[in-house]
Amino acid sequence: MDSRKEIMLGILVISGFIFLITVLVFVYALAAQGQPIPDFLAIFMQYHIQFMVLMGLFGLGSGLLIYTILNSTIEKQKKAAKTNLDIIMKFLSEQDQEILELLQKKGGMTTQSEIAKLPGMTRLKAHRVVKKLEDSGIIHIEKYGKINMLRIVDELKAS
Repeated sequence: MDSRKEIMLGILVISGFIFLITVLVFVYALAAQGQPIPDFLAIFMQYHIQFMVLMGLFGLGSGLLIYTILNSTIEKQKKAAKTNLDIIMKFLSEQDQEILELLQKKGGMTTQSEIAKLPGMTRLKAHRVVKKLEDSGIIHIEKYGKINMLRIVDELKAS
């Protein structure tokens, strides 16, 4: 199913659930105040236990549906990001690949000093490689005082 259709279906299900809950609350409020209930809403009072069970099941079902839709969308995005990263890794040098693998292991973020601790890497070499990766649009550098935090761009973040 198309992502837009999934979102619209989710909004429709949630809206229907909210509408039915509102109708039930309205009918119960009228009954509690002793006011007459319109004929088309009387069925809600007559079968209120059944409607409450039905609303509980509807809420459970709509929650499950929304979870399934969102989970499938997230899984598609993760798969696309992994594919993109795998393609990019083929065109990078061995040092660049090591840095990206470290970033992946660390959840997409690490410091430049962690990169400098890699075997065969110095602080200067780490700075140059990180700058090259930033210029290529593969990572972002965020400065926090004297610390450079490196983050994989969102399009490549697989986790």
